[in-house]
Amino acid sequence: MEQRWWRRATLATVAGAAALMMTALCLDAGAASAGAQSAAQGPLPLPTLLPLPSPSLPVSLPPIEPPKVTLPPLKPPPVKLPTLPPATSPGPTAPPAPTPPTGGTPPPQAGVPGPPGSGGSMVDPGSAPALIADDPGADLYPQPPVDAAGTPQARQVAALGDVQHRIQYLENTLARTRADLAKVRRGPDPVLHLLTTLTAGGDAEEASPLTVADSADVADTPTGRAVALSGAITSGQAELVRRRQEETRLRQEIDRRVRAMPAVAAPARTVATVGRGRLGRPLAGRLTSRFGTRFDPYYKVWQLHPGVDLAAPTGTPILAAADGRVSRVGWYGGYGNYTCIAHGRADGQRLSTCYGHQSRLLVSPGQRVRAGQVIGLVGSTGASTGPHLHFEVRLGGRPVDPLPWL
Repeated sequence: MEQRWWRRATLATVAGAAALMMTALCLDAGAASAGAQSAAQGPLPLPTLLPLPSPSLPVSLPPIEPPKVTLPPLKPPPVKLPTLPPATSPGPTAPPAPTPPTGGTPPPQAGVPGPPGSGGSMVDPGSAPALIADDPGADLYPQPPVDAAGTPQARQVAALGDVQHRIQYLENTLARTRADLAKVRRGPDPVLHLLTTLTAGGDAEEASPLTVADSADVADTPTGRAVALSGAITSGQAELVRRRQEETRLRQEIDRRVRAMPAVAAPARTVATVGRGRLGRPLAGRLTSRFGTRFDPYYKVWQLHPGVDLAAPTGTPILAAADGRVSRVGWYGGYGNYTCIAHGRADGQRLSTCYGHQSRLLVSPGQRVRAGQVIGLVGSTGASTGPHLHFEVRLGGRPVDPLPWL
């Protein structure tokens, strides 16, 4: 019905517009013909035009109302909340009782994380050179926390540790610099080969062409790089000599105080002792590696060896060096199966002994032990190349040479 009404209104409007246009055309045509006749006959009196009634087409449009659109009500998607457990009043929980470790479980292998809270995983031997390249003074073995150096004796032990880590840094840096120098010298540079031959008689390892090539025009050449590396080696070697002298002085002072100390605990009869017996010997094995910075036989880099190695067959009993309480026992990174015993205070500092690479642990944390008591068995766990006992003496958590204590 509405569409039919719209069609009629539209046709009426179009018809009215057409009538107006025809009227205008007729008037124009009449004016043109009159003009032509007046031009031929002369001026004629203008006719009196009566006003034409203008067509009027009354059009009345109804009001347009927008269509009504009814939208369905929106419902939020259902959200399923997690079910919370019923609240309970917290009560005191007793810590689990420590269980004595046993040797039945095989120890973690290199690069494999150990049990939770066991000191993490070992450093993989293949990644050790890369770690040392980034930080030549990095420790590849985990180290326990140390006490604040609040006494002159503690400050002396701390200074010894700093010097030893500096020596480790210098040794690793020099090893890398010598390797870089050898690589540069193998390059195709006739000037460098000539300088090497003239200064070292063909020995490329010890050549030092510092006095021959020192101008700016060779700085970016193999010869210039060899000059810079040779200078770094010379400077590093000079500092290394000074640091080793400082280490020797500090160790002598610490050892002199140790020899003046009374025995920590009376050693058991079955323990062989040296000197006045400040600590009992953990086993009667052959000394194979001393305390200090060394080239690590497992990781093939320079590392601080914080104890001594005593060779013994696998399964040899390990004896406590003195009375004390077990402070750490379990897997400890490169140390493998590791035990530490606290013996009170000595020289104004906390004294402890530690035993590494065991094949079996026979004590538990917090256990009281007596001097000469069997605490474990010799093995080769962790970063070890053969069965032996790694034995440490620590003051305030910092390692010192064990030999003056035995």
